[in-house]
Amino acid sequence: MSKPMFAVDEKFVAFYDGSKPREASVFGFKEVGGRLHYQIRFTGFSSFYDDTIPVGEESGKMIKGTMKDFKRSQKEAVQAAKSRQSTEGPSTSAGSLAGLLEPIPIVGFNWPPLLKKVIALDHHRIHQHFEHQLPCRFTVDKIMEEYLEHFATLPEVTDDGPTNTVLIKKNLAMVKRMFNAVLRNFLLYKPERFGYNDLLKENAEENKVEYQCVSQLPNLPASELFGLAHLLRLFANFPQQLKNLKLNNAVINHTIESLQGFMDFLEENREKYWQEDCGYVTLPSYIRRQLSANGM
Repeated sequence: MSKPMFAVDEKFVAFYDGSKPREASVFGFKEVGGRLHYQIRFTGFSSFYDDTIPVGEESGKMIKGTMKDFKRSQKEAVQAAKSRQSTEGPSTSAGSLAGLLEPIPIVGFNWPPLLKKVIALDHHRIHQHFEHQLPCRFTVDKIMEEYLEHFATLPEVTDDGPTNTVLIKKNLAMVKRMFNAVLRNFLLYKPERFGYNDLLKENAEENKVEYQCVSQLPNLPASELFGLAHLLRLFANFPQQLKNLKLNNAVINHTIESLQGFMDFLEENREKYWQEDCGYVTLPSYIRRQLSANGM
């Protein structure tokens, strides 16, 4: 019988759903089908996402160290591979190419717990007959503008600031384009779609745009209307959105790594950009149903 390689309360990196690395810890052991299993909990996630891994099957599923250690080792491995390739020159042997061709796993954002809470509470509000009052007080455009102002003041940026600033601006611009492109079809909950379609209809009528059905309505720049809650919905599935752009895993990881500071900035300013009891209005459709039910 295999002996456990990890102890209770020990932190490590686990591959959630077989592909996404997440920091986790062992909170116990239990027998399943006569075999000992680790009981693991992902850092920042509720017990709903708890998982089990058989003792003896740690390889490829459980890696010792924190997420920071894992990211550093991945970065060092890529740099070492590039260094070997440049010093040794190209090689066609299967053995020498195996390490370079091995796929690099995608490392998602290190999600601050407070931002996960925003997503959960916002989901609850929307499904309790509320919607966001648009435009939000702090739109995605405004949030990004304030982050760039903040980023320019960071001391570690001053040495080679232009290079870092250009990278951040480029990645934020990409996020903004993606946000505007996918909000209508992928980021709105069902109760929000009717209100957003009404907004599009009003805009079309004001601009005398003819349309036959809702799908023909021209989009509005979502980044000028929506704020933190919807931006976080995009980031929740950001790695997959980047894969849809046909980017390789190394580029995806580099992009996410460059935006982690933006994520941390959102956490620090969470109360400024979003509050559970502010910025929501009752859904008009719900008001109409209530009035109708009361014979009004």
